[in-house]
Amino acid sequence: MIIEAVGPTFLLVAVGYALGRFGKIPTDPFVKLSFWLLSPALIFETLRTSQLPAGEAGLVALFVLVHYGLMFLASLVAGRVLFPGDLGGQRVTSLLLTFGNCGNLGLPILYFAYGRRAMDVGVIFLATNTVLLATLGVGIASWQGKGRWRDFGKNILGAPWLYAVGLGALMRVTQAWPGILAQATQLLFQAAIPVFLLLLGLELAAVDFKALARPALILAGARLILGAALAWPLAFLFTGDRLIRASLIIEGSVPSAVNAYILAAQYRHKPDLAAASLLLSTAFSLGTLSLTLFLLSRFG
Repeated sequence: MIIEAVGPTFLLVAVGYALGRFGKIPTDPFVKLSFWLLSPALIFETLRTSQLPAGEAGLVALFVLVHYGLMFLASLVAGRVLFPGDLGGQRVTSLLLTFGNCGNLGLPILYFAYGRRAMDVGVIFLATNTVLLATLGVGIASWQGKGRWRDFGKNILGAPWLYAVGLGALMRVTQAWPGILAQATQLLFQAAIPVFLLLLGLELAAVDFKALARPALILAGARLILGAALAWPLAFLFTGDRLIRASLIIEGSVPSAVNAYILAAQYRHKPDLAAASLLLSTAFSLGTLSLTLFLLSRFG
């Protein structure tokens, strides 16, 4: 089940790595394409087409806010310990630890493991994650230091993600998106994840793994271990519904988000470290998510 969901991911990363290593293809055009066009299209289409059951949406959204909030607070401590005096390192730590790959990894696992209702829970999780990425994520990546609140606000408003969130939510309610535009945004949505993974491979081709091995391993392990350690008790606290609880635990235990790397690359905060940690956390998640599914079958 996990191999079926993660296998294609690693294949596309490997293709990107080969293109970067042997074709010497630069990453900067792909970073700009992903940030300004493909990421907004992914966010917009996710919100426009998602089914959000009213009875579950509030509970799942609150779970995401609490889980991500605690992960963010933990990341502030971890960043200062790992990268004292290095603001770029501290920012990339917060991005990688706070945001999880709840979309292109979490959703397929939920569907294969528990069916459509679990995936609907995952879509609510993803929608809330998207709003936080467009606000907190952009804020983390673009923050310039104390007393720069005006610049902080400009950076959030200057990024495309918040507008994609607003427009997607509006079109979800009104159903006013013209068919010809829907076909175009759907094509961009379908292209987003493959391009993100190819970009990750291109970035990895330039990574000095020897220099980054220790911090990348620590960040990858911290995301998986701490995410799961918080998700289990929070899920039991939030709901008695076994399927919803299992879905929340899985989504809270996923590896770092690809969009966390996109933000690190766009704002030039150690993209090589972000790429290495993202790859390692995804690789390790083969084992950790398999263990999570086993434990849920026994104790969930």
